[in-house]
Amino acid sequence: MMPGLLLRIFYSPRKVAGEIRIALRGEIPINLSLTMDVPQIDIYLEVTNLSNLKLELDRMLLDLWFGQPVLQGFILEHYKIPPRSSDTQIFYRSDLTSKQIEQIRPYLTASPPSGNISLSIIACFSSKIGTIEVNQRFERRKV
Repeated sequence: MMPGLLLRIFYSPRKVAGEIRIALRGEIPINLSLTMDVPQIDIYLEVTNLSNLKLELDRMLLDLWFGQPVLQGFILEHYKIPPRSSDTQIFYRSDLTSKQIEQIRPYLTASPPSGNISLSIIACFSSKIGTIEVNQRFERRKV
């Protein structure tokens, strides 16, 4: 096992960031439960570490738009992601206000508004070479 200083010679945070994939997971990665007593949204993610380093998800910031900003949230739970492996258990859950539901509801119809649904993610991972930041953006027409 190489010490952190020696690892930095072979691996830069930028290079390792290029070896991390963040994806929406499954058939329905954004799940809306609008008819519950307390309406909620769940966002399911998969993080793949293609590098040779052990990574730990330190934090993840999420910015969700349904034509306009609807939700900003964060995941603070730490997830260890070994080299050349994936974690499919990463998810975000939030309660929704009536104003958020008002903005989301038109996108659930057969002919959604012209704007896209977009999810921007900033994920910070800790490793032996320091903090690694990965930015990812997803665009969709429907949930």
